[in-house]
This record gives sequence, structure tokens and C-alpha cells, in this order.
Amino acid sequence: MKTSQIKVFLAVVRNGTIAAAARELNRSRTTVSTVLAALEDELGVELFERSGNQLHLTAIGSAIVTDCRRFDQVAGQIMARCQHHLSGAESVLRIARDDSIPEPVWRDLLKRLKTRFPQTSLSVYLAPPRELPSLVNSQSVDVAYGLMPQLMNEGYQWFRELADVRMLTVAAPDHPLSQLKRVIQDDLVRHTEVTLAYLQDDLLVAESPETANYLAFTQYELIRDAVIDGAGWADLPLPLITDALRQRQLTVVHHRSAKWWKVFSALESEQAQGGAVVGWLADELEGYLEDYLDGEPEGPAAAAAEVTPPP
Repeated sequence: MKTSQIKVFLAVVRNGTIAAAARELNRSRTTVSTVLAALEDELGVELFERSGNQLHLTAIGSAIVTDCRRFDQVAGQIMARCQHHLSGAESVLRIARDDSIPEPVWRDLLKRLKTRFPQTSLSVYLAPPRELPSLVNSQSVDVAYGLMPQLMNEGYQWFRELADVRMLTVAAPDHPLSQLKRVIQDDLVRHTEVTLAYLQDDLLVAESPETANYLAFTQYELIRDAVIDGAGWADLPLPLITDALRQRQLTVVHHRSAKWWKVFSALESEQAQGGAVVGWLADELEGYLEDYLDGEPEGPAAAAAEVTPPP
């Protein structure tokens, strides 16, 4: 029993005639009749009762329709998995990332990824940038994406810099720093900094705070929301805060180092290097960040973004 025979049988069930089934399958009526007859011979039963040009399922024909549909679905899945393998796409991919890129962008990206690579199973873990390299190094994940520190001679197979990301020093509009025409380092030190936290040797630490008076979280989104609420000032990636700048929930402080850059990178394990899904995902992230920097933003965010990237 061949999958082609089952497809012909189901086409005849759907259409009720040989001629209509042949049109659907783009095959001749003779071919459809021959395939159907061969299936009946192999099974040793009649699947249809003939009445002129119309075909009606026999009792046994009706009984096996559901099984044949399952057979056809399973055969399709087998073919899809084999084509997936031949394409070089990963069957399972474990991803770690930070939240420097907005969540709606990631949701759309993963939706499109599953449409393009439907047989790839994905697990996604959200972590602070400083924890990403260790997750790849320990083989807890296959690939990591984020504003992680640049790695030198760490033994990783591929550290790929995808794009420069603008970092802005921001505060809420009614924060004291936002009222100053010129902010110096001493002004920053006098106010609470909202910064990143990460695990180091099983201890939660703050990432290089400018002041001893800080509030630290493990996610950029939590930092952004705390700054909007007036808890302090922070350095945040432009893609994440564009909407808040446009809506005047945040403002860039007038400090000479308020506009600077970090590199958004991909860190791939040896097993993930060269995979079709990993390659596609890195290209899409790179394209998003490049388009973002070239074409957006407008209004308050545009003023914040008027800076020339580093050479």
C-alpha cells in the first residue's frame, strides 16, 4: 500500500467521481481508476459502489476513511521531517536572550521562524546579558543573543557581532536630572541608578553601577518601568525605549556621555554553528537592527538618536 494510492482514495472520497478526483490531482481519469483498482486489489475489498459516474463508499470503505486520513497525515509528517533534515535545519534549538529588543519583535520573529521551519522545536530562556556567555559555555543552550560583553579567546566557535545598538542615559521627565540643563558625573552619583543585576558565582551582583546608591534588576524592561515610575536614572537600549521617548515617559539627560553604543551579538555553540535556523535568526535580527537604525525613530526618539556610530 503506497501513500499515492491513499491520496487517490481520499481524493475520490472528497469529490465523489473519478473525473473530479482526477482534476483535483491533475492526473488522467485512467490513472486515477488504475490506482484505485490496484488499492482495492491489494486490500482485497471493494471500497466504492459504482452508480453511473458516481461512487459511494461501501461499509468497509467508510470504516477505513479515518485511518487513511491519519495515514496520509503521518506520511506527510515523515516527508516534512526528512526534507527538514536535508535542508540542514535544526530539529531542536535552545535559545538564550536578553530583552534589549522589544518583546513584540521577538514574538513576531519566532512566529515567522516556526512558519519557515515548522519541524524545529524551540526553547527560549530570558537572561541578563552577562549570563549569556556562561549559558552557551556550559551547553545549557545552543545559541545566545544580546548585548553581552565582547569575548576574546574564550574558545567559542563563533561570536558574531550583529549590529551597534544605541544606549541612552534616561530619566523620567519630572526627575531632578531631567530639569538640569547640564548634567555632570557628580549629579549622576547623587541620584539612584537603576541598573542590571546578574548571577556571578551564585551571588546576585549589580553590573558596574556608577554610584553606591542603585536599584538593580535582571531585565531591561523592569529597569525601564522603574525609571518611568521615577525610581532613578538608567542606561537603556534605544529599541526598547523608543515608544516611551515618543510618549514623553522618558527623556534623555543632558550629560556628555548620555549617548553611547553597545554591540548586539550572537554567540553560537560548536553544535549550533552553521545551522540553517541559527543562521536565519541571526540574519533577521541583524536586518531588524540595521533597518531600525537607518529608518527610525521619529520625534523625541529621533533627537535622542542623532549620533554617529563608532568606526
